[in-house]
Amino acid sequence: RGDQGLPCALWHLRLCFVGPARNSGAFALASDGFVPENNHKCAAMKPLGSWMGLDSANGRAVLTVKFAVFLDMFAVGLFVPLLPYYWKELGVRPEFLGLISSTYQISQIASGIVMGYVSDHICGRKTVLLISFVGSAISYFLAGMSYQHSIITTLVLSRVIVGLVKQTMTISRAITTSLTKKDDGQRTRMLSHIRACSTFAFMISPALGGLLSKNFGMGMPAYLAAALFLLNSAIVIVFLPDEGLLSPEEEKVKQERRLSQEVEATEARVRKNSTEGDAVPVAEAVKPKPAYKRSESTVDSIRELLSRKGLGELSAIKFAYSLAGAAMFALGTRYVADKYSLEPHHMGYLSSYQSVVSLFSQTFLIAKVNSWLGEERGLQVAFLGSLLVSVVEGFNSSIYVYVALVPFRTFATSLISQMFESLFTLICPDSEAASMLGALGLLKAVARVTGPIYGGLLLGYISPLLGYNARPVVEGFHDFAVLLLLLFVYPLDPRHARGRAKAVAEANAKNDKKEK
Repeated sequence: RGDQGLPCALWHLRLCFVGPARNSGAFALASDGFVPENNHKCAAMKPLGSWMGLDSANGRAVLTVKFAVFLDMFAVGLFVPLLPYYWKELGVRPEFLGLISSTYQISQIASGIVMGYVSDHICGRKTVLLISFVGSAISYFLAGMSYQHSIITTLVLSRVIVGLVKQTMTISRAITTSLTKKDDGQRTRMLSHIRACSTFAFMISPALGGLLSKNFGMGMPAYLAAALFLLNSAIVIVFLPDEGLLSPEEEKVKQERRLSQEVEATEARVRKNSTEGDAVPVAEAVKPKPAYKRSESTVDSIRELLSRKGLGELSAIKFAYSLAGAAMFALGTRYVADKYSLEPHHMGYLSSYQSVVSLFSQTFLIAKVNSWLGEERGLQVAFLGSLLVSVVEGFNSSIYVYVALVPFRTFATSLISQMFESLFTLICPDSEAASMLGALGLLKAVARVTGPIYGGLLLGYISPLLGYNARPVVEGFHDFAVLLLLLFVYPLDPRHARGRAKAVAEANAKNDKKEK
């Protein structure tokens, strides 16, 4: 009973998972959420409940999505940091490892297109989320079996399966968008919570996966991850409601209602203009006018992006960086494990350490650096820092030096990603943001597919010559090349230290207004 001192937080949880008990004595259903009567302490919990979204009509569903994302990324973190050891034990060479990584990326791209269509037009988002969890459980179970029985084809098959079905973050964001309101900031807050759940899960699960591999064998993290995916499926079935997630039929009805409202508003505007002597044909006024000219094909959209002033140079540099990043990421953890003779549990600890540093950087440091240096100089400083880290790493073979360099490399990587995104959105006109971001996404997808193959072939050729220093040398060379491109596009001129991108953005905005 609420008047017997039960903490009010439990009542908020009851509201989410069970629902309010109307007209039940000591309880009352207020307009801003379900709270127990005669409990003045509950007022202090209302801001927390509102911040978490528990006072909304869809609080139970939103909380379920957050917990599902946490469990999903927790399961991924148990296994993925140990994957390089699986490839090593099965005797996979670096060039073939890059090919396998590219196969996974191709599966992800195909899955993103197909599963998105299925979610929006065929079976709904809850069903697609269940497919993602069940398919991931099968994939991780096969991965554990492949290690125990030394079957490389089964491990490759498991990566293809998870690539085809794993769309948890995409579908979770779509569900959250449907269940929250945009005007009061609730949607932005809930989407940020999903990202926080993912980051927090990856902070603790790699270390636990390392401990499990040390004490129970290398297959145990994969089996536990499969069990967590099955648990996630049960949670979604039980707690995530079928209604409110915008099934295909409901989405169609909503679109028809919105179109009808737009037509009615346009007709009213036309009637008003006609009384003022400025008549416009109704058919012409009601006809939708796109905010920008849509490209007819994927190649056309990429060509249009690269031809834009300011956006073309930045997108080309972003592609070069994404290509190098995909090449190094596919082989990075195996390089660290081999160079410093680390055990699987050591890699788990190191992965958790990197996640903590990344969270701290994104929360406290990036915004300050951006305010001090601006996007252009901040991006150049980040690449310079990454280059220096690669140089120091190449001349040292101590694990303690590598651990000390982790915060600098992690911060540089986070800063690079954020500055690229900020610069792109600054230069891109608002009316063309969707098409330009879509074209940039296609470029990054191409980089994710071709990067691992390129990295595997390059390191397979250079490694016999440079040994363990091959990776920091290749990574440092790429950082230096991208830094030169940035200095060419954004020169170190005091007159344009922080204004070239802004000037291009203002020019694009003026052209956009003229076209309108």
